[in-house]
Amino acid sequence: MGTPPSPGTFFSSLRTKLVLFISLIIIGVCSGLSWYFVDQQVSSMEKALRKTGATLIKNLVHNGRYGLITQDTVSLQQVAEGALSVDEVVYVVVTGPTGERLVEQSKGRLDVAHPGKRALGHPLFPSPSLTTAALSAPGDQPIVTVFTVSNKQKSGLTSRMNAGSGLAESGRMRESLYDFALPVRRQTSPEAQFGPLSLEDQESSFSMPEPRQQSEVYGVIHVGLTQSLMIKTVDTMIWNVLIMALFIMIVGIALTVMLANQIIRPLRKLAGVAKHIAAGDLSHSVKARTRDEVGQLTTSINQMTVSLKQREQAISAYVETITKQVSQLSTLNQTGAAIASTLDVDRLLTTVLKLLVDNLGFERMVLIFYKPEEHLGVVSQVTGVPEELEADVKGIQIPIRDDRSMSADLVLRGNPVLVQDIETVADRLHPPVLRACRKIGVTSFMVAPLKSQERIFGYLGADRGGDVPCTQEDLDVLITIANHVAVAIDNARAYQALGQFNQTLEDRVQERTEALQQANERLREHDRLKSMFVSIASHELRTPMTSMKGLVDNMLDGLTGTLNERQSFYLSRVKRNLERLTRMSNDLLDLSKIDAGVMQLSCAPLSVEELAHEVVEVMQPVARQISLNLAFDVSAPLPTILGDRDKLDQVLTNLINNAMKFSKPGTDVQVGGRIRDDQMVEVCVRDSGCGIPVNEIPHIFERFYRGESVVVEARGSGLGLAISKSLVELHGGKIWVQSEVGEGSQFFFTVPVATVATV
Repeated sequence: MGTPPSPGTFFSSLRTKLVLFISLIIIGVCSGLSWYFVDQQVSSMEKALRKTGATLIKNLVHNGRYGLITQDTVSLQQVAEGALSVDEVVYVVVTGPTGERLVEQSKGRLDVAHPGKRALGHPLFPSPSLTTAALSAPGDQPIVTVFTVSNKQKSGLTSRMNAGSGLAESGRMRESLYDFALPVRRQTSPEAQFGPLSLEDQESSFSMPEPRQQSEVYGVIHVGLTQSLMIKTVDTMIWNVLIMALFIMIVGIALTVMLANQIIRPLRKLAGVAKHIAAGDLSHSVKARTRDEVGQLTTSINQMTVSLKQREQAISAYVETITKQVSQLSTLNQTGAAIASTLDVDRLLTTVLKLLVDNLGFERMVLIFYKPEEHLGVVSQVTGVPEELEADVKGIQIPIRDDRSMSADLVLRGNPVLVQDIETVADRLHPPVLRACRKIGVTSFMVAPLKSQERIFGYLGADRGGDVPCTQEDLDVLITIANHVAVAIDNARAYQALGQFNQTLEDRVQERTEALQQANERLREHDRLKSMFVSIASHELRTPMTSMKGLVDNMLDGLTGTLNERQSFYLSRVKRNLERLTRMSNDLLDLSKIDAGVMQLSCAPLSVEELAHEVVEVMQPVARQISLNLAFDVSAPLPTILGDRDKLDQVLTNLINNAMKFSKPGTDVQVGGRIRDDQMVEVCVRDSGCGIPVNEIPHIFERFYRGESVVVEARGSGLGLAISKSLVELHGGKIWVQSEVGEGSQFFFTVPVATVATV
């Protein structure tokens, strides 16, 4: 039998570690699963509690809406008492639109205050801040607030709660209450009279009054739910899970101890043999008595004894190889750092060649650059050569032709070359290069191409000096170095090219910028001249047209003598076209003022009804002449608006003119108005004409646009609606159209209501 472990090593034995490790796993798994199970149950219960609260508050809002609107506290009390029948519900509070409490129902007192605040009378359940937040909150989803109450607060809140259903049953010092709040809002109804409007989401030129937003909320309903029942269930579940986990832990640890005893006994014998082997005594062995893992381990130890003798011999050989490879890797690392530190090609090559000579045992190195445009290779850098010979080697030019020369293999085909004896390849070397090698004393060398992205920049050569031949391993290292150097050369040249390109690009951008600025100045000057021409032309045309209109009116009135029917017809046509030219001149003048930003409004409070009546009365003769029924009608009095009387008269006249132009004889042209919820007066001009196609509606307010579906005789200048749109927008309103082909059109525009201060 083996000696028992000493007291100092008992707790470090494998048996102890195995038992402790498996016991910790059992304890950890049982504890983790228990915690996960309890946590999942708690999360599920909390989600159920939140879902119950959300469903309950929505039902209360639905059932109590009428009572809150009518301020019927009796019906609200009944709704609250029904909600209190739910075990989790602690209180129900109904507040009005200004925050006053209409109904307070609870399973206790709602006036429990924070410590030190009872004298102030601040209610705790729920806090007034929750009601204020709910009154201003958008949307129709409940606002859930979780807060904690202490035993002192619980005792006040649960003084009348029945046993087994409230906070008082829990022994916890603090518990959470869930407050569900939901505002009761006014249900909006669809728009009437003129169809749905699309401008409610647009901002007007003035702010909407604050009472308008608050009047949409009739009040807020609060429901408070407690976690007490959930906590009681969780406590019971925790005790059950704890007892089950302890039982599993005890059974698992007992089985672990039994298993450890069966494993450790044979391992102790193996440990004794291993100590002898570790001390260098390879004569000891262990007989395998089983075929399990322990028996396999015993066999492996015996085989290991044999292998150790063989590996000791191989290790000494590996040490030398590893030392050499470490030196090569260190050199490669230093080379990479040197390459990354500079983009100066000459400085880079000098540093790299020196590193290779100092650390890799190379005696001499040479670098040849390839000039593809001249088909030449030029010796650029030389290291390890006496100074008196360096000048002779540098600058040697090697012609690159597609022949069997060594330079062709390196530059044109990218093949590295390893030469054990220079005399064997003397016929493939360029004569000046061969003479320089013999003079320096080169006998064996290797060369690798400088290749990057399928481009060859030249090649790199090296030798070990004396009679030491170069090996394939040396060539592999040189190829790796050559690839790094080629990438560095490529990056340096690319950086230089990028710098030149950036400079060229900046120059071109500067030229284009100056050209654009000049073009912009010319366009501004052309726009100014256009506006000036339109303004001057409009003024100059109005004077002769006014004179011509006066002369035509005199002739039609008979001041120049009696006219026959044909003369009267021609003069009437002349008068109508003069009036049309006058309108076009006025439109062009207005358009030039709008473009120049000098159109000024003389806004003052005025009556929309009076303005509409005046415009309709002025247009009545024309309407009767073409057999149209023109009328102004409103269902309710309209408030005073703030606007420019002349400009709004122009807008109304233009819209009514268009309506009469496209209406059939015997049909109606109606002008109406109404006050909207956003404190804007909406005016509508409706006709029963041909209507506007859907594809033309987006362009109807564009300048000089004339509908393709309109007959030529009815087409105008295309400026009336564009000017009307600009004038309405200057007032802070909007203008739009609704139309169907064959059903007529409705043109709408809005103007702001005059405030009390303005009036």
